[in-house]
Amino acid sequence: MALLPVGAAVAPSPSAATHRASFGDVMRAHAAPAAAPPAPSAGVRLLQGVEQARARLDAVLAEARRGRTFSAGELLALQADAYRAGQTLELASKVVEQGAQSVRQAVNTQV
Repeated sequence: MALLPVGAAVAPSPSAATHRASFGDVMRAHAAPAAAPPAPSAGVRLLQGVEQARARLDAVLAEARRGRTFSAGELLALQADAYRAGQTLELASKVVEQGAQSVRQAVNTQV
């Protein structure tokens, strides 16, 4: 008797080929595709934008530390990105503060 290597494909036996699939197997095979995950909320997208901006700025700073020189246009674009990231971060902090204030107010409200 020869041993097959692990993971080797084994041909089905003739009796298995004539085996009919169970009702559950048929239902699973024809099941509707899984629903797409819900779209991220505005707050999640805002925080993802802040994280992406931080990653871009970190990458540029790392290049500068390695000695790369930038043109005037690249530096202007970097300044615009840094400004935009700062504005986005400021907006995110205001949204978080409003949310915290709303929770604080709801907790302190007597029914």
